[in-house]
Amino acid sequence: MTKYQNITPEGFHDLLFKECETRREVEERLVSLFRSHGFSEVVTPSLEFYDVFTDSPLEPECMYKLIDAHGRILVFRPDNTTPIARVVSSKLKDFVPPLRLFYNQNVFRVSPSMSGRRDEIAQCGVELVGIGGKKDDIEAIATAIGALKSVAPGFRVELGHIGFFKTLIDSLPMEEIDKLRIRKYIDSKNYAALHAMLEPFEKTSTACKALNELPHLFGEEEVFERALKIAPDGQATESIQYLQTIYNTLCEMGLQSNIMIDLGLVQQIDYYTGIVFKGYMHGSGEPVLFGGRYDDLYKQFGTPMPATGFALNVDAVARVNCKEVKSDRADLVIFYDKGFAKAAFAHMDQLITSGLVCEVSSFDTVDDTVRYAKQKGIRRLDIVSDTITTHKLEVSQ
Repeated sequence: MTKYQNITPEGFHDLLFKECETRREVEERLVSLFRSHGFSEVVTPSLEFYDVFTDSPLEPECMYKLIDAHGRILVFRPDNTTPIARVVSSKLKDFVPPLRLFYNQNVFRVSPSMSGRRDEIAQCGVELVGIGGKKDDIEAIATAIGALKSVAPGFRVELGHIGFFKTLIDSLPMEEIDKLRIRKYIDSKNYAALHAMLEPFEKTSTACKALNELPHLFGEEEVFERALKIAPDGQATESIQYLQTIYNTLCEMGLQSNIMIDLGLVQQIDYYTGIVFKGYMHGSGEPVLFGGRYDDLYKQFGTPMPATGFALNVDAVARVNCKEVKSDRADLVIFYDKGFAKAAFAHMDQLITSGLVCEVSSFDTVDDTVRYAKQKGIRRLDIVSDTITTHKLEVSQ
């Protein structure tokens, strides 16, 4: 036996029994929802040329790569939005906008060693392409809330606008690497490190006060008033006012209990161009949904157009909804004597129609079947011969 024959690579996992059932149920609910909202499904290859992702915000080190028979670099799909942009730009250029697309497929990303994160992630998400503006942002967020509502027992969605942070940080005379550090400090709410980075600019820049406050600008409607007081005039104020309009509309739609404002959402600033949002569900220690506006992505493929969307981590949702892993247990097992296979399977079909889960015994004797049923916790045995008899079995809890 070879060294790695009985294990999976780090970051990859087998799914068993109830895990499979729960994940499939999550996928089916999401797919049904997206179709009912007029979205059409697309499927892209698991393998793409590396060139598709050269301008991706994902680091090359995060991608699984291989070389094809012609010496070209391929990658296992690290995200779903970029391949869909390729499809739209190459095969759907003549569509009537907006184009409503959804996907249900895995992504592959190299996670840091010992991080506990999964490298293969099942995602289900939507892309709204070609129009832009408030209505599309509202639809994307409302659809995300509907998706979480269909699969999560309790959840919230946090809203932000990347334009507010971009305007502030671009006003500071500092290197890009330092801007990246500030973004990370805000995202992780590392107040001390953030203040230390901004301190040299406090006397010459009014943006420093706002940047120091960003991790604290979290909550409900009062956040807008606080943000406008510290925001410089111009684009920063416009970003806050745009977000406030979106928030007010969602509240009018009855979604206020599901949304919060977080102006500290500053992830992937080179990718998102406007509204950004994250979704959380009770029982998960990580966000299960990411989304926002990314109007610059399609420029990379020669077809500039606005787009917005989100991706939901199906695996993360399924893990919360399936805390206990156990094999599925049938309601009964059917044993049949020689020559009664046809009657046994006809009996099984009738029981399945009535909603029961049935197994046909693989054993040659009733005693072996009873022993198996008790081990599996199956409480009923039907014996098919000249007649059909039903027996209740005593099993441990």
